[in-house]
Amino acid sequence: MENMFNNLKEKMNETILKDIEFSEQNKEKVRRTINSSNQKKDFNLKYKINYFVSACVSCLLLFGLGYFTLTKIGLLSEDKNTTIPNDLGQNINTNQNSKELDSIYTPPTNEEYYGDMTKEEIISKMLNTATHFITASGKFEQQNIYKDGTGSTTVTEYKLSTKKEVGGYVKFTNKSYEKNEIVQNEEIIYNNHQLWYIDKIRENFREEKYSPKQQRTVTLEEAKSVNLNQLFNDIYADLPPIGTAGLSLYPYTMAIEYLGDINSWDIVNQNEEILGQNTIVLQGKLEEKSRSMLIVDTFRFWVDKDTGILVKYETYDANGNLSSYLHPEKLEVNVPIDSKEFESPDLNGYKREVPKDFTQNYKDPKEKDVEVVEHADYYEDEVAAVLELLRKDIPFLYEFNHQDLELFSASYEKYKKDNHAYLTYSYKKGKNELGSGRRLLYVRAYDKDSIVRSWGDFNTEKGKQLGNFTSNGINWEIFEIKNTPNYHFIGKKDNYIYEVVSQEVNQQEIKSLLESFELSK
Repeated sequence: MENMFNNLKEKMNETILKDIEFSEQNKEKVRRTINSSNQKKDFNLKYKINYFVSACVSCLLLFGLGYFTLTKIGLLSEDKNTTIPNDLGQNINTNQNSKELDSIYTPPTNEEYYGDMTKEEIISKMLNTATHFITASGKFEQQNIYKDGTGSTTVTEYKLSTKKEVGGYVKFTNKSYEKNEIVQNEEIIYNNHQLWYIDKIRENFREEKYSPKQQRTVTLEEAKSVNLNQLFNDIYADLPPIGTAGLSLYPYTMAIEYLGDINSWDIVNQNEEILGQNTIVLQGKLEEKSRSMLIVDTFRFWVDKDTGILVKYETYDANGNLSSYLHPEKLEVNVPIDSKEFESPDLNGYKREVPKDFTQNYKDPKEKDVEVVEHADYYEDEVAAVLELLRKDIPFLYEFNHQDLELFSASYEKYKKDNHAYLTYSYKKGKNELGSGRRLLYVRAYDKDSIVRSWGDFNTEKGKQLGNFTSNGINWEIFEIKNTPNYHFIGKKDNYIYEVVSQEVNQQEIKSLLESFELSK
């Protein structure tokens, strides 16, 4: 600014004054005007001309100074591209960055709710959070201590959009409670047509097609009518694949298990702010018959009143000690989302894992008549109950009886009058492994003339036959499974078929374990 008037005369002569001519004739007219003051009529005319010229020059001078000043300070530019501020407070070039603008979706701002809520309204919100927010971004830490003395700490970071620019990601790490070692480090990324599961410990990934769907409204009566283990498959299968973030964003399981008995908990605070979200605070006691594997006597929930998102929770043992928690570090709802964050990830250095196709057409149209009678996993008492049914109704059932194998799930299926048994065993499951663990044996038994499902863990693409042997009266054939380090054992005895499929259990280990594969008692 301080040098803006330097060489001003030369700049103006070269720009705004260059087309103005002031000849000798013009100068003479000015002289005559000054000297002819006794001629009133001529004086008035020449005065007007002189005034007009002076005014024009003054205006041009002011225009030139203004243009020069604005150009210097950057408010005017010869560049035809203009800039506009976006919702994030940044200047966006309308020509160069139109694609960037197109990738950013800004949903309507959510309004915090401060009115009083009833218990029924709270549960309804928690069962239907998917219908109450559009985008979300957050991070939280969750810690669990289980009844067997083991535990884990999970850190989850996520971002998702459920409308227009559909997509999301969740990144989570899981550490063992005892050794503080990372046992899981995974990432899920998806958009409106593709889905990637990335395991950063095993350094592999799985890619699948994805088609987003909208979750419908669910009532408490409908949710309670379904077995807790089947809630996802029967009612909530259309929710986004957001992994561990679902515990906070879609807390329908917590709502049913902890709040299902409406008389076992109370509202202790209608309005409490956490990370800018207005929450309602609930406190209650968990029923003794609950299926929770955690050490829980009482609990405390902080639920976002506008969306039903479970912002924070804590559970306590009988002595009032904290036994598990979800503590948020960040939570933003209905904020701008850039869909570029949901594009294909960098998979250099990762091996592709061939996905199991659970949606393929039946090989035999009769398969549509196969029905699931009972199924249970994770919860020991429910798995044991299904196993007892299988023992009662399937006289040809065989089970593993080995100290390194732990029954994780049991299923009872039926085709007309034929009964089928499905069992899943965890092999040498570490104390710090969650769920079923990494190493598994899938088992099924059925009549050789029956119809069974052609998809699932047993629908393998077999390679060459590796051998055969007999154990406990069953004649076994061993097959490799193409493009995997796993094996498919097929056994026959009388009119029955037995199958064992491995996951990260080698051939010799399976043969040794089959020595304990005995007829149920």
